[in-house]
Amino acid sequence: MSWRFSYVKYDDKSIEIQEAFKKKFEELEALANENLHDGRAKSLFITALEEAYMWTGKAIRDQQIARDSQKEHVAERG
Repeated sequence: MSWRFSYVKYDDKSIEIQEAFKKKFEELEALANENLHDGRAKSLFITALEEAYMWTGKAIRDQQIARDSQKEHVAERG
């Protein structure tokens, strides 16, 4: 089975990194909600933030795999 699509449980370092990014993404979302009118542009901005956050998670996951050479399937995900 390819490790590329396997679940990888974040270790403490990865959790710390993700939380730092999450805080910044939430700040950007709040800034947009406070300063941008509802409409297509704002919706696309929020969608782009969501997409960027998703790719951040993938990058953190890949970094953890490289750091720990973790390629095993984690049983708790089934």
